[in-house]
Amino acid sequence: MRGLGNRAVSDRSHVVRSTQPCRPCGLLEQTPPTMIHKMDGKAVIFLHIPKTAGTTLNRIIEWQYNPLAIFTMDPYRIRATPERLQKLSERRRRSLRMVRGHLYYGIHEFLPQGATYFTMLREPVARFFSSYYFIQRRPLHPMHRKVTTERIGVEDFIRLTPRRQNLQCSMIAGIGNYGTCDHRTLDKAKENLAKSFSVVGISERFEESLMLMAKTFGWEIPFYENRKVSKTRPQINPGAVEMIRDHNRLDLELYEFGKGLFQEMVAKKDAEVKKGLVHLKSIPKPGLWQNMYQSSVSAGRFLVSKIASAA
Repeated sequence: MRGLGNRAVSDRSHVVRSTQPCRPCGLLEQTPPTMIHKMDGKAVIFLHIPKTAGTTLNRIIEWQYNPLAIFTMDPYRIRATPERLQKLSERRRRSLRMVRGHLYYGIHEFLPQGATYFTMLREPVARFFSSYYFIQRRPLHPMHRKVTTERIGVEDFIRLTPRRQNLQCSMIAGIGNYGTCDHRTLDKAKENLAKSFSVVGISERFEESLMLMAKTFGWEIPFYENRKVSKTRPQINPGAVEMIRDHNRLDLELYEFGKGLFQEMVAKKDAEVKKGLVHLKSIPKPGLWQNMYQSSVSAGRFLVSKIASAA
């Protein structure tokens, strides 16, 4: 299948700590056991759009599933790629409970057990600036040197990266790196969101989105801290903002459509979401030693997932 590439971009950081009791088999246990019943054996696909709070979700996801049942796409396309997933044995693919990463819609075709999607959308102008400044402060990013040494501004960056514009629309429509993003792409993205996504989250309403996912997929949400550091950014030229909007018109429309779906989902689970938010705020912060233990286990679970995906 064409266009299942992924992109080398990270996201804003939070610190996630499980508050579940320490168990000897913490690295490989699957929690909660209700998950399989919730999804009736289907896999769950996290279509992670860059710069939409997905890193936070990934840390939470690691506590919900056995890491051997998670396939984590390699953002640098070295080992764990969509093509590699397709070539795994049917038995191995059928054993997966979670597939995640910067991927394009369509990966479900490789999962014989069936699958459902979820994602997070973000206001396109805010997402653009988050990505642009991330590249500037990330020396390992493939575009960092060019953007910093050539002092590429917003306008030139847009011209330099046409396929990064309307990225949310492209990924959800599944057109890949080589397709043309137009109004037919937007229509397909809307159709996919409405029919194939069990949860459409909104970054600007992260906790409500998280509760929707928890109630839909049977997750137990651990304690987490938002340690995003506010960064001083230069004053933005209003003309640059208009240029971003003009080159991301399809994403702007998809974002508004997605917000409508999100509102409908929240309304349907209103009581559950409100109860979950109250519980989330009541979770105590773990102590120092539990913090250290959970950090080590979390890092171990992530590493096991990455190795298993690339093996």
